[in-house]
Amino acid sequence: MKYESLRDFLLNFRLDFLRPLLNRAGIPVREPESSDRPHRSSRLIPAAWGKPLLRWNCVRSKPLIAQSTPPVARSPVRRARWPGLSGYAAPAGLFAVFIAIAVYVVFINGPGAVFGSRFPRTGAEFLKAGRLDRKLAGLGERIKNDPGDIRAFFEAGILKFQKGPDSYIDAISDLETARSGGLADIRTFYYLGRMYQAVGLYDFSLAEYRRFLNNRPEDFEVRMLAAKLLFSSGKYPEAVREYETLSAGHPGDILVLENLSLSRWKNKQDPGPVLDVMRGLGPEAVFRAGYVSGRMAYENKNYAAAAPLLELAAARSPEYRDFSELAGVYSMLSDSYIRLKSDAAAIAALNELLKINPTDSEARSQLARLSRAQKSKGAEAQRRKGTK
Repeated sequence: MKYESLRDFLLNFRLDFLRPLLNRAGIPVREPESSDRPHRSSRLIPAAWGKPLLRWNCVRSKPLIAQSTPPVARSPVRRARWPGLSGYAAPAGLFAVFIAIAVYVVFINGPGAVFGSRFPRTGAEFLKAGRLDRKLAGLGERIKNDPGDIRAFFEAGILKFQKGPDSYIDAISDLETARSGGLADIRTFYYLGRMYQAVGLYDFSLAEYRRFLNNRPEDFEVRMLAAKLLFSSGKYPEAVREYETLSAGHPGDILVLENLSLSRWKNKQDPGPVLDVMRGLGPEAVFRAGYVSGRMAYENKNYAAAAPLLELAAARSPEYRDFSELAGVYSMLSDSYIRLKSDAAAIAALNELLKINPTDSEARSQLARLSRAQKSKGAEAQRRKGTK
């Protein structure tokens, strides 16, 4: 058969090729009229049905399964549609509703309601003084015009926190006013916890830290603040639990392990396993483990064991700039030497302590007393030598 064009060939070749096979199988086929020929496919039409038996794509030969009985009519499956919305309009509408809710939450409750762990916490992140004062002045006008503006109270409280300890009382008042007015923002818990701790209201501070951790249990800084506060308040079992949680989330953190060992010791638990872990973590961890061991020996009144450990910690401390307990080391060291009747070593330790903290009146008083005693002993020795 001749084909008028490539398109005519593609549309009719399969029909011409398969006709003999269908006839051989005894399947009667009628020729489609020109009007029956589709644009993109050819059909072989069983005479009994007047409907297609097989269908091929015009380019790739891929027959559908032949049916020996007429297909059963099926009711069309209808897709659920929102009234008045079609196509992609329904998902777009849902997305718009979600965005509207998120914007509302952020506007009413502040970014902390959604992005609670990312907000200014240190001086490097705070506003500069001039801009801070201008924003506070604007917020003061807002509060004056609308005393029920809880957002203004909240923002003013945060900015007053950034101004420093002298503004903490006013900042606490503003944040508590915002909270009592219905504002829910986890940043409130953080800032109130910090300020209550700074003014000495430790139980209030712990309550705020716990509220924060109920929402952000993974926050390292706040859990560390809570653990240190528990330790300094003498709540050692709770401090141990907090430090164990921190250690599980941050294995190998030297400071966490150091504080955990001290908390376990204060709680009448064996700190040895924790100190053994520290000694396997490198030079700095070994240094801190030695310091902790010296501190424990001192507080156990084992001054002979404490003195060499504390001397080693003092000697190696310049290697570790993050070590902030050097004043405490020299204080324990001087007291250990005084109790061991080693006045010269005690005087040397007190002189080092006063270099770090010149206003330490107790250290200065002890140094004066030891110096007088040493001079008196020297004069007595000279007198005895002269009489001989």
